Amino acid sequence: MLGPKLTPLALMVLELLTERELHPYEMRQLLLERRRDRHVKITPGSLYRTVERLAEDGLIEVVETSRAGRRPERTVYMVTEAGSDGYAEQLREMLAIPADEYPQFPAVLACVHYLSKEDALTGLNQRRMQLEAGVAAYDAVIERLGKGEAPPVFWIDVQYRQAMQLAELRWVEQTIDDLTWDRLDWPAGEER
Repeated sequence: MLGPKLTPLALMVLELLTERELHPYEMRQLLLERRRDRHVKITPGSLYRTVERLAEDGLIEVVETSRAGRRPERTVYMVTEAGSDGYAEQLREMLAIPADEYPQFPAVLACVHYLSKEDALTGLNQRRMQLEAGVAAYDAVIERLGKGEAPPVFWIDVQYRQAMQLAELRWVEQTIDDLTWDRLDWPAGEER
């Protein structure tokens, strides 16, 4: 690997800087405009720390620093050759090798037996409704993007997220069905 391991936010910053030179405020606006906040938490503090770390690691560099009137100083950055190489290498690696990620839902499922069967069914039914709404929203987004000018490769992440929501929805529906028809044993209150 050519340099430090990049966080998802660092990857997104480098993606922007491969397009053009930007200052952090512009980066944040573009990330929010492109809905990247659906993939990674973007706060001004985390963005500025990420930019500082990328600069310290030599993956990006300052192009100019300026001040307009009483406004804060603006530092514009560009990606370096090392940054471009490291970005491409880590994209290839992260695309090819599944990572251990720790989302909330599997952790909750590991503990769900503590709840009553009725509470579990109530929660799963609420989750099912939320997932159905999310899938419908992705349908609308994909339909709109399909009518736009951007080729599908530029919104492949939206297709992936929809596929993951559909898979989770199917699993939740099957689990609800199994609980409803007693195909999944549930501990009695005193066994929990």
